[in-house]
Amino acid sequence: MRVAFLGMGRMGSAMAQHVLTGGHELVVWNRTRGKAADLLAAGATEADSPAAAARDADAVVLMLRGPDDAREVLLGESGVTAGPGAADGALVINATTVDPDTARSLAAEVAAHGLRYVDAPVAGSVQPATDGTLRVLVGAAEADYADAEPLLGLWGAPDGVRRVGDVGAASALKLVINLTLGVAISGVGEALRLAADVGVDRTEAMDALATGPFGWTLAQKRPMLEAQDYTPVAFSLDLLAKDLGLCVGATTAELPATAAALAVAHAAIAAGHADDDYASLAGFLAFEGNPNSH
Repeated sequence: MRVAFLGMGRMGSAMAQHVLTGGHELVVWNRTRGKAADLLAAGATEADSPAAAARDADAVVLMLRGPDDAREVLLGESGVTAGPGAADGALVINATTVDPDTARSLAAEVAAHGLRYVDAPVAGSVQPATDGTLRVLVGAAEADYADAEPLLGLWGAPDGVRRVGDVGAASALKLVINLTLGVAISGVGEALRLAADVGVDRTEAMDALATGPFGWTLAQKRPMLEAQDYTPVAFSLDLLAKDLGLCVGATTAELPATAAALAVAHAAIAAGHADDDYASLAGFLAFEGNPNSH
């Protein structure tokens, strides 16, 4: 299979490696060249535009920042649908986190070019992407899912690739999941801030939180919070803020906890944490400007 992989960020690069190890032909593209050196050394080729990467491809995978990027890469002047393009009936597998309306709109627009759209965001971060153990949420027609599943299984866990409905359903579920990340990490930060302000030892507070509702989040991020060092980055704060914004924008219902987490994320980004791991949101709440936290 000839696969075009568009987006060579931390996640995209890790996922694309599995295409090569799976024995497929791989063509990569990234807006900023030079991020695919390891893949090129392993046998991939690099294209100078999404259209060039997609030419004659059987599948085109997108792993980009958000809805605007996905639309541009698919439908822009040098996008996938420009020029000769992918093979007729090729799969467009969008692993980018977008809102469900965008997923459905993109599906309709690429269908007009003879392409099949598979809504396939992933749950997990860089290490599961490297290990090939991501959860892959899939929204697609059943036939398209069947055709895409072998490729999705290259970066998905053996039991982690699941069709959750038609196009848009997977993007909707991904927003639900990422909402919980934002609310939980802000909750951890607020709990640690309260602990410091009322005189609870930080270690005692973390030990107690580890057994409660925030236990999973704290287990993932405790070393970063203890060191107040938010590297290496599994999922950056600016991407979490983008996703929380998509959550708020996807519904007419009020999401007060999500809106509050988004506001704190913006404040932490303004304080210099945009490119840090999203654990920095909790650290910002708990420690920065808090005279009782040290």
